[in-house]
Amino acid sequence: MIVRLRTICLSSLLILVILSLYIIWPWFHAAYVWRQSTIKSLNFPTTSLLNNTNSQIPRIIHQTYRDIHSIPFKWQQAMNSCRTFHSDYKYYFWTDKEGRRLVEKEFPCILSTYDSYPYDIQRADVIRLVVLYVYGGIYLDLDIICLKSLDQLLNYEFILPQTKPVGLSNDFIASKARHPFLLQVLNDLPKFHRNFFTK
Repeated sequence: MIVRLRTICLSSLLILVILSLYIIWPWFHAAYVWRQSTIKSLNFPTTSLLNNTNSQIPRIIHQTYRDIHSIPFKWQQAMNSCRTFHSDYKYYFWTDKEGRRLVEKEFPCILSTYDSYPYDIQRADVIRLVVLYVYGGIYLDLDIICLKSLDQLLNYEFILPQTKPVGLSNDFIASKARHPFLLQVLNDLPKFHRNFFTK
């Protein structure tokens, strides 16, 4: 009886492991393909500090949300802190509608991918990349509080924070306009559009 129960448990565990691997394998494959294609097609240094004093990243702050009237109060305080420290910067607030119009105008080739995303946050992630590609500047999520000026970052061409243990964060991005990394990411969106569990 105990041997049979142990056999059933081990068989069930084996089936569960095989099923789990079957489900998550496309993610491993997509990450591998992306990493390999990135290594082959991109050769960006980990930092791109320029040796001159000319600013590369323009003095523009971009932020996005559904609409300006529905921003939670705590995020309004964070927005105000950034505007206070950067009064000499242009400030652009992008609503979902304005962002979609910009995607349609500047990147019509990804509009169907953009429209097919099931979650608003996926479209917001695209909007931030498009506005930075078109205009350059600094993108900040609404919950980021500025404690000092970001002027020291303007001599770089592109900044994207690393997350631990692996990955990159898109809550803060700074870029000169027309940076090739942003173009590569935007052009690859249709290629890596996956909806494994959302349909």
